[in-house]
Formats: sequence, structure tokens, C-alpha cells
Amino acid sequence: MINKDNHTYRIGLAEELRMLQTVLDKHRVEKKSLGAIDNAIRKLKDKTHLPLATPISWGYTIKGFIININVSDSIQYPKMIKEVSLNFGIDVKGEFYDHTKEIRDPFKHLEFNLVIEGKSRKGKEHILSYHLDRHIQGGKPTKEVHPIYHFQMGGRKLGSYKSNGKNFGNHLILDNPRFMHYPMDFITGLDFAISNFDSELWAKLKKEPFYIKVLKKSQERTIKPFIASLASHFGFHNLKNDWNTKDICPQIL
Repeated sequence: MINKDNHTYRIGLAEELRMLQTVLDKHRVEKKSLGAIDNAIRKLKDKTHLPLATPISWGYTIKGFIININVSDSIQYPKMIKEVSLNFGIDVKGEFYDHTKEIRDPFKHLEFNLVIEGKSRKGKEHILSYHLDRHIQGGKPTKEVHPIYHFQMGGRKLGSYKSNGKNFGNHLILDNPRFMHYPMDFITGLDFAISNFDSELWAKLKKEPFYIKVLKKSQERTIKPFIASLASHFGFHNLKNDWNTKDICPQIL
């Protein structure tokens, strides 16, 4: 049975996603993309949906959230591409805790994908892919350093494109480095994507009170504990810290 506080927390998350939908609809984001959020709202409201099989667990998946972007004024290669589609998807799971009283890793699982596609005038397909995930702990040890949350260019999404005959030109794409990064849910992640790839839409959203409200709440849950754990390591506060800072930054002393 679901924990009462967790249920209240999940209803709050669902309401934030609904508010975000309202703002994005106002700015003519496609209905299909807005509909991709509906399943996440349903899962959060469903008391029987306990993705980690614990009373305090919560989670959602959003796939196929697409925004079409004009990149004609951006720095890019090849230069002949004028329009691209940004496809954002996320799968996140966590367990409820009171983030105002202690510092914890906000998630148990995170997989976050940004795939940007465009076509040249000759119809040649081009792709840019970014991947953020939460490292699976307790698995097979790796030689490479693994910050628990890390960004990579490329990722598994490129494999299927190569097999379909798409050419990556002169790019050399390796499995690393894995750049340390703060965790993001859908709201923080969408803001990250739009702020980097659609500055015109981002400027409009920052003027929307609902957007600012849900983004602040999302940052409190995701970015604040990440920064607080690092600050705790260097003695800047005395809050209870249950998040090992070396998981965040393995190189830290």
C-alpha cells in the first residue's frame, strides 16, 4: 500500500506536470508532445503504481516529446541544415523523502535522452545525441570513472542510426568521457534542452509565472541536494547528508 506522504508528494508532481502542459500549450508546442506527458501524470496519480515495489516509491516515463527548432542562426556543421527536431525522453524512479530536512540522492534510476535530427538539402540525415543517466551501482566494475550522474555525447541511441547507413562524417565518437552533472527530472530536463537549443521559446517561458513556479520546485528537488552534498563535503553546512559525495564526483579528495 502506498505511503500517505508519498501519495501527497506524487499528486503534487502530477499537478506540476499539468501546469507545465498548460504553459507549453499556450506557446504552441504540438499536441502530440503535450500528450506524451499524460501517461506520466496518470502513473503518478495511480496509487497502485509503485515502480520500486516500496510504499514510498514513485516514477514516470515520458517518450516522444518533440519540439521543432529553427537552427539557421546557430553555429553548426554542416551549415545547410535549417530545421531540426529535438526528441526528449526520460525514465525516472525515486523514493519519497523530506528534502527540506536532509540531503539524499533524489532518484534511484534516471535515463535521459536528447536526440536532435535534421536533413540537408539533399535529404541526407544528420543526428546529434546526448545521454544523461544514473550509474547502476553494485554492477560489474568498470575501468572508466563513473560519476553517479553523468552526461555523454552519443550514447546507445547512435547504434541503430549507424546500422541504417547514416554517415557520421569525420566525427570520432567514443564511450567517454562521462561529464559529472546534476540530476534532472522532466521539468528541469526540458528547461535544460530548451535553454540550450531553442532560446526564443526559453525567453517566452521565463516570463510565465506557472513555468517559473514548477521549475523552482523541480530545482529544489534535484539540483539543491546535489549542490548541498558537495557543499557538505567542504564544510559549508551541517545538514544531515546521506549522499556520498564521492558518488557524485569520484575524483574528489
